[in-house]
Amino acid sequence: MTSSEQTSPQAAPRWARSIARGVRCAVARGRRPASSTTLTREGGYYLLVFVLVLGGAVMREVNLLLILAGMMAGPVVLGWWATGRSLKRLKVQRRVPESVCAGDLIVGQIQVHNQRARHGSWALVVEDSLERIGNSHANGRRSGPQRLRPAVLFPYVPAGQSRRATYRGRLPERGKYRLGPLRLSSQFPFGLLRKTLAVGNQETLTVYPRLGRLTRRWLARHHEAFSGTHRRERRHGSEGDFFGVRPWQPGDPMRWIHWRSTARTGAPVVRQFEQPRNRDVAVVVELWQPAAPEEPDRENVELAASFAATVIADLCRRGGSDLLLATPADRPHVTRGPASAALMHTMMEQLAVVEAHAGDRLPEVLDAALRRIDSGTEVILVSTRPVGLADTARFDAVAADPARRAALRRIRVVDASHPDLEAYYRAD
Repeated sequence: MTSSEQTSPQAAPRWARSIARGVRCAVARGRRPASSTTLTREGGYYLLVFVLVLGGAVMREVNLLLILAGMMAGPVVLGWWATGRSLKRLKVQRRVPESVCAGDLIVGQIQVHNQRARHGSWALVVEDSLERIGNSHANGRRSGPQRLRPAVLFPYVPAGQSRRATYRGRLPERGKYRLGPLRLSSQFPFGLLRKTLAVGNQETLTVYPRLGRLTRRWLARHHEAFSGTHRRERRHGSEGDFFGVRPWQPGDPMRWIHWRSTARTGAPVVRQFEQPRNRDVAVVVELWQPAAPEEPDRENVELAASFAATVIADLCRRGGSDLLLATPADRPHVTRGPASAALMHTMMEQLAVVEAHAGDRLPEVLDAALRRIDSGTEVILVSTRPVGLADTARFDAVAADPARRAALRRIRVVDASHPDLEAYYRAD
């Protein structure tokens, strides 16, 4: 095509330009937040009186009533315009923690920023939404409301400024929750109409199992099991037996300085120490419940998850060992790593989403855990029912291997349904 045959945008037919503008406007409207305008209860009463006055004016041909009806229509039109204007160019942000423990206080912070150069916004309400993702851990039954809708009020947000407000609450059940989207609404100035905008993105909140407190009896029992082994591994630390020397670093105590090496090298040198490594621990969790669970069965499930989470949190705080957590799923979910804060959050999230089940998945989970641990690892089995590990027919895959069969006899079983659990664990 030659240059003389090319058609410029200005030379395009008028109907084509109109269609293009319509498409651009439709796309622009699609990018805007979803909005809706509804009548409030007061607005409904006001509209009823307006219809009665207007109907009487038309039927009776009373001019004064017709004038009154016209005057009553003014606040509706003005309210519709003012309500829509007050929500323009407002930016809403939410700030909540990524994870909490069940029963802990959750503080959500909402910030509204007015991006307009003039004209503030009055009587803004921001409503959040919290809903559990997936099925409940109690066989489809929920002990609390399925959806929570906390809301905060902003009396006035000046032009070019921001205002913050917070809401507080507690989630009693572990799991993953979906937050949002936020709903920004206003009834200003007359309260007859409510305009609502869906703003903000959806976020995810993970609720870990409730953490309790391990008693001295449990800690003493764990120490006795550790003392019964002679396995020790070395790692660098701050105190212990003399291991070597290294250059001095800011923050090292003066008592660590090795004066003879310092005098020989002419630079400060400190001693290094070695510490005995704590015994590695594997925690296997079985959240069994009947096909038609009752309230005590559901309580045992949450108690077992809470106890396992408390043990893992305590071991991660102590450090110095490798931890393994095995839980049932479509395939056994096994997590392993050195004890640390990062590993604790990973394992807590694993315990937050593990579901109770009515089938016997313990042999499969136990076999997957024993395949990935060393011979001297302490294994703790947390279950919601009594477990007989001597049943070779039930654990045939484990009993077929001599090393795993020997580890099977050393497993410590914790039955969450047994009253003796109170001697080792207290739910705060």
